Amino acid sequence: MENAMDALSVSGADSGQPAAASTAMQIREHKFQDKILDVKVCGLIIAMKDSYIIWVGSSAASFGSLDVAMMTSMDTMPIASSLMGDASDAPGNAMAKRLSMKLKAQVFLSYALPSTQLELQMGVERRLVQELNSISRAATSTA
Repeated sequence: MENAMDALSVSGADSGQPAAASTAMQIREHKFQDKILDVKVCGLIIAMKDSYIIWVGSSAASFGSLDVAMMTSMDTMPIASSLMGDASDAPGNAMAKRLSMKLKAQVFLSYALPSTQLELQMGVERRLVQELNSISRAATSTA
């Protein structure tokens, strides 16, 4: 059976390395795995100039929901929308808003973990922030 992290790879990219390079834009892919509250959590972050695509789930790769959040000039809080899945049952919308506010960037988030465990959601968000900070530091040091 194919590993979830391999199934979600961007073609031709290694973890933390640019997936595509041009003079205009760098696309970076970053993968991580962790155990949070006895739940195996896998993550894939695709970082672009002004946006991020983030998937978090278990070892079984699934893409059941997709939320997007972004800052606007009209409000200090990001706007968010559910693009796929049941918006009433998923924590991804609120998490995408918080991440967008921290990153000052557009965030697409697919959250494919149990939505009933608030402690798991908070732990996953903390881990995402750590990973996003390490991506930001790596991009700054190579610039």
